[in-house]
Amino acid sequence: MDVMMGMMPATAPPPQPPDMVIWYTRNQLYAKQVWWFVASFIGLVSVSQLLSWVASKAFAPCPASTRHADSERQGMVRRRRRDWSRLPLAFVNYFRVVAFRNTIDVGQVLNLTYAEAFITVGYIVGLFVWTFINTTNVAGQQLSWQYWSGRAGTLAVSQFPLITVLGTKNNVLSYITGVSYDKLNYLHRMTARIAFILLWIHGGTKLAFLPPTAFDSWFIQIGLAAIGGFSLLFFVAFRPFRARFYEVFFYTHFFMVLLMLIGGYFHANQAAKLGPYIWPCFLIWGADRFLRLFRVIYFNNNLYAGGKGLDATLELLSPQFVKLSLTRPPQFKWTPGQAAFLIAPGVSRIPIEAHPFTIASVDSRYHLRGSAKKGVRVDLMESEASSMVDSLPESMTVTEKGVMDSDVLPYWEEVDFFINVRDGFTKRLAAAARKGEKVRVWVDGPYGFAPNVKNDDIVVLVAGGSGVSLALSMFLAVASDVQNGKSQTRKVVFIWSIRDAKQMEWISKALVNALERAPPSLEIAICIFVTGGRKPDQMPLMNNNDSDFMYSMDGPTPTNADMPMMAPRMLADFPSVQITPGRPDIPKMLKDEVAHASGRLSVTVCGSAAIAKTCRDALRLPFSTALFGGPSVILHVESFGYA
Repeated sequence: MDVMMGMMPATAPPPQPPDMVIWYTRNQLYAKQVWWFVASFIGLVSVSQLLSWVASKAFAPCPASTRHADSERQGMVRRRRRDWSRLPLAFVNYFRVVAFRNTIDVGQVLNLTYAEAFITVGYIVGLFVWTFINTTNVAGQQLSWQYWSGRAGTLAVSQFPLITVLGTKNNVLSYITGVSYDKLNYLHRMTARIAFILLWIHGGTKLAFLPPTAFDSWFIQIGLAAIGGFSLLFFVAFRPFRARFYEVFFYTHFFMVLLMLIGGYFHANQAAKLGPYIWPCFLIWGADRFLRLFRVIYFNNNLYAGGKGLDATLELLSPQFVKLSLTRPPQFKWTPGQAAFLIAPGVSRIPIEAHPFTIASVDSRYHLRGSAKKGVRVDLMESEASSMVDSLPESMTVTEKGVMDSDVLPYWEEVDFFINVRDGFTKRLAAAARKGEKVRVWVDGPYGFAPNVKNDDIVVLVAGGSGVSLALSMFLAVASDVQNGKSQTRKVVFIWSIRDAKQMEWISKALVNALERAPPSLEIAICIFVTGGRKPDQMPLMNNNDSDFMYSMDGPTPTNADMPMMAPRMLADFPSVQITPGRPDIPKMLKDEVAHASGRLSVTVCGSAAIAKTCRDALRLPFSTALFGGPSVILHVESFGYA
């Protein structure tokens, strides 16, 4: 306290001892009250998430029992009579519409749902009320700057642990609220920016009122260095710069945060004993890094490679997209829709640099069982396949002939990524793919929470470009879960918008195999829209040039010389697949599904902000939808962007 009193300007009377006692006591008290305010909101969200989980388990129908009702439900027209017993569902649906489908848009700079805007406004109002409340000194002067200046700095520093937690990947708040780390990243940026404003309220008043001699003090100088580093980070963190120069932002973020925390610790602890709010940030960050290091070591422990990571193959799909594939480590498993960080020292400028990408494949838990014989094309009819197997050489064993049902596509044992080429890391990755190089990578993950669609009667997947990574993995998982009796889904709609028909080759093999193996009880509609480039009829949808056209990867595989040539079945051969030139009318497609649906309908979107906004707008359903027998509609959005 003596230090602070010695730095008050001669033109402004320093606070008297009673003022200093009140100033210090209220600062400490209000910092704790802000934390109670934040903790209460987190607790409310956590309880809501828990109740939602309990309700989904308690009232979810048995998937097996729903199969008996499928034939009756399909083709039925939803009843139009108002049912007041569905009033609670109508309120839940409308809450989703208001909170998560209405947005505040300011060009490409700001795009917030009402829920995000509500949290933002509530947080700002709360912090600023606590900053300026009870700032009358003992002399009766209202809004005394000595009170609110110090309190602004105190409240900003008190939020450092929260900001740090929200920015970590192994996020404890994610597990108790059910909100994935990438969704919480908006709150990380928002809380950091509010703290930045509060710190400048604190520092700006000191610059205005403190005498020049005060700046000779080391603790003032280190405070200025800390806020200077924070200021630089504030400007490079804006979305246009962050998207254009992500790697610059990444490194600036690391070093400026380090400067801010170290400088802030010595400044704030000297001035107001606020060190206990800063040093836990280092523990939180260290714990997150330790867990990430543990994951890397555990999932990439390749003894045969000497612990040098995993071999990955690169394929330049187009100038804008790269496919990275690696053999799945036995212990690495993920839920469809999750992401992983890739560390490629041979490509990155810094060896420990990690970049997140959505996993496009599924692990062995989601493989689809099929009746196709191993070593025989899955597009053959069963009778043709049997005849072909019988004609194989007698010297081949039963296993080699593949009499047993098994999954024959190596896709299920790969970890695949479709990577959108930008500047920096992805551009260098594309250059390596262009040269035909292989890279060594370490996988850190999986991260995020995939949408749980097992209780949804209808699942709609909407993707744009490389957003098909999420849509494809979820499509394969839905088919597998229905086949294994783990899901009540009776219909899945797959909508993909691409610029060039050649992009269908990315996933045609996986889709063809899934369509061959999908259970008959699952209705499938695949709608692919080609917005530019070559027309669909000008492009082969599968690679027909392989001399060995079998999908088996183990054991002797017959080639064209061993059996009659069979034309491979293409994606367009399936009646459930529609390939259309032009842009999709997503609002009409979604509204048609809602109009004919009952039960639960989920829409999962992965694409640009424009596609996400289109889906949000289309699903702003009126309150009466559920009252008249409409479905319970859930929307999951994964938009492209940088953290």
